[in-house]
Amino acid sequence: MSEQASAPAPESAPQESVESQSQESSQQLEQSDSPEVAIQDAIENGASKKEIQNMIKKFDLKVNGKTVSREVDLSDDNFLKNQFQLAEAARQSMQQSSELKKLYEKEVGRLKSNPWEVLKELGMDPDELAELRIQSRIEEMKKSPEQLERESIQKELQAAREEAKKLKEEKEGAEFERMREQAATQIEDEITQALDAHSTLPKSRHVVKRIADSMLWAMNNGFDNVSAEDVIPMVEKDLMEEFNRFMDDSPEEMIEKFVGKRNIERMRQKRIAKAPTAPLSQVKQVAKPKEEEKPALKKSQRDFFKSLGKK
Repeated sequence: MSEQASAPAPESAPQESVESQSQESSQQLEQSDSPEVAIQDAIENGASKKEIQNMIKKFDLKVNGKTVSREVDLSDDNFLKNQFQLAEAARQSMQQSSELKKLYEKEVGRLKSNPWEVLKELGMDPDELAELRIQSRIEEMKKSPEQLERESIQKELQAAREEAKKLKEEKEGAEFERMREQAATQIEDEITQALDAHSTLPKSRHVVKRIADSMLWAMNNGFDNVSAEDVIPMVEKDLMEEFNRFMDDSPEEMIEKFVGKRNIERMRQKRIAKAPTAPLSQVKQVAKPKEEEKPALKKSQRDFFKSLGKK
């Protein structure tokens, strides 16, 4: 009586369904939170040793013919729900694939057993097709053996020509790509060397690209043999104008945040170091009576950077 009242035990998943898990399911399983993280969280929440042991279970799965070992946190409902959803999606996909395969085999069988009916369903006239086939065969039978051999040779020759043309195009394409990469490397090296003589421009990718674009524009507009050294002054002028416009249009708070206090102090120290200093004896000779000191006018950061652009 108790056996009839009890609920039937759930059937275990067959081995075939486990073996046919999709690669996507395996990848998403790898990207999930590791059991070590779940164990650490459980320990922090005060779980006992027995509870922790019951949380993690190891499974050996066969995915695309390869055995993959995975440890699963059985207490992670979200993870288990996600895996069940992936398994159900894989099952439906396999079912659709199986149905399409059966349908394909059925149609192939119909085509073999009753080709004329299938051709009618496809909108073709079997009688017309048969007449064309017979006419083609008659024309072939009228040809002499020499003519048939000559046509066969011509077909083989045409196929060989097309294959040779394809190989030539692939080779030329690979050679062109190699030459393009080589030319790009040479231009980049030329630009980098030219920038060595211009300490006012950084060797950044943005600057190198601006110089390369300027060289390309010049060559496309009829200026032959253009070098990086030829266009660098123009690029430097354009960049300085853009920088000055940016500084003029920006509030001082943004300028300070953009440049950084450390860079501002570094530029100030550099200007002080470049300033000429008079000997102490000369300072004494030209000393004037002490006058009432006037407070120095504070120079705004915008004026400071504008003065740098005029150097």
